[in-house]
Amino acid sequence: MANINDEIREKILKYLYEQFKKARSIRNVRVTDAMVGNALRREGYKQQDIVSNFIYLVQTGWIKKETESYSYDFPDYTTGKSKKIRGKQTYYTISDKGVNHFEGTSVFQKSHWLTGINVTNIQGVTIIGDNNFVHQEFGDLYRNLELLKEEIAKNTNIKDEDKLNYQSEIETIKSQLAKQNPNKNIIKEAWSALSSLATIEGLV
Repeated sequence: MANINDEIREKILKYLYEQFKKARSIRNVRVTDAMVGNALRREGYKQQDIVSNFIYLVQTGWIKKETESYSYDFPDYTTGKSKKIRGKQTYYTISDKGVNHFEGTSVFQKSHWLTGINVTNIQGVTIIGDNNFVHQEFGDLYRNLELLKEEIAKNTNIKDEDKLNYQSEIETIKSQLAKQNPNKNIIKEAWSALSSLATIEGLV
């Protein structure tokens, strides 16, 4: 089932990506949260939905955040002098992870196990998350496996040793998903080792 928030997250990223593409200077790449909010409200989205999904994208690395300090002289008419006002402004830009989402694979993407491989020559491969290369038709499965890893890590009913074993099996399955024709026997064996998760509260 598709996440109902993914639509608005895609819209937010699309807005930032368009700013990135049309910017004529580095400073013009940056936007404020107010600019994003105004753009999406014009498309009919609610403010609270924009805010919650914007925060999520920042926390998960799709959007980069930076803070810039500034100061200016403000005239004090009671004394005839001026006083210095200091403040901070927060800006946001799309991250490399976000750019990869729209542009796909590139020889400049960092990925240690793909060193020496020109991924742009491989048909049907896409990038997901932090430079993880996956065959396009398995993208949703890859994302769900990532979510399962996160839930295993948080679950207090699983011993650390078992967490390591389960996550190793998940990585085994994920390693097959860059292939057009994954090895079904490898996946079947790894999935069998994960079947006991169905009995653990919070993971069903």
